[in-house]
Amino acid sequence: MRSLAVWTTTAAVALLGVANAQTAAPAEAGAATTGDLQTAVTAYAAYQSDVSELRATTMRDANSLEGALDRVARHNRDQLTRGWIAYGANIASQSPAYVQGVRDAAAYYGRDAVIWAVTVDPSYARGLRGGQEATNMLLASANADSARIISVADRYQEMAYSLQRQRWANAVAPGKDQRLQRVRSLGREGAPANAVPSEVGPRLNVTPLSLSPSSDPSVYGGRRFWDAVRGGEQVVEVSSTPASAQWRVNATRGEALDRMSAVAALQALDAVDTNQSAVSRLIADPRSRDCIEMAQLQLYQCMSAARFRYENAFCLGQHGLRDIGTCIGAVAQPDTTAMTPVSGHGGRD
Repeated sequence: MRSLAVWTTTAAVALLGVANAQTAAPAEAGAATTGDLQTAVTAYAAYQSDVSELRATTMRDANSLEGALDRVARHNRDQLTRGWIAYGANIASQSPAYVQGVRDAAAYYGRDAVIWAVTVDPSYARGLRGGQEATNMLLASANADSARIISVADRYQEMAYSLQRQRWANAVAPGKDQRLQRVRSLGREGAPANAVPSEVGPRLNVTPLSLSPSSDPSVYGGRRFWDAVRGGEQVVEVSSTPASAQWRVNATRGEALDRMSAVAALQALDAVDTNQSAVSRLIADPRSRDCIEMAQLQLYQCMSAARFRYENAFCLGQHGLRDIGTCIGAVAQPDTTAMTPVSGHGGRD
């Protein structure tokens, strides 16, 4: 278990000063509660649901292309970021080793001390006993979700080339300015409430240790979850990385996993509702948000430069899908030096 003594002397003294204090802050307007975390997750579920729809869509005419553009563009960068971090937090809270490690730390250091530690320094959370198991689950999920999105991106980019042979797609796309204004507006507003199918909603409500995504890939957080909730064929992951390879944290994006683990720690201690402002801050990961924002800006720029309709299909695949999938998958990178399974207990990467 990672000791609080690794912190600076100033932080340690401050911690001792608040260890027995009340950590619950007054609720702020718009702050996250347990219910709000589930609401946040729906924004990520909406994007994955649209990925499912785009996978099944065939470009037959200009209207179907415009509909696909609207579908991929209708996601707000802030909501999508918060939704993905909240989704990851719920996944980490399914790790038996991690939940036990958090609770053991609370029993040893004091519940309030651990709550304070994970909220002021999210990196503390993954260092608790069991943090490696939770991290492995998060890396597996991110890699699978990324591969799923990128597989659909491949489809649209390949489709863009084949569409060049169709008269309607090889024509100049009229109304470029109006189209750009429309997709920008959709991105500001975010996906509508009905973007998540009714049959998916109930499967987004999870509590700590209620599921086993490591052993059942079709449940929340599992590698095939988004395919399972929407039906259809499973996405086959095509990668040069061997299936048996271990994954490790990309240090430049590890903060997202820290934030997921910190919120999961609060869930394990039943402390979400009493630390609402901290949870709201934790799920707003700035690096992930910046990555998604850049993908959207690239989409707008690509569409601004597109002249023919088939070029917009390419923009959709490259920036509306591939770049977003890359943002998600960037937290993980293959660890080709791993020769044996990583233990599910203790230590940081």
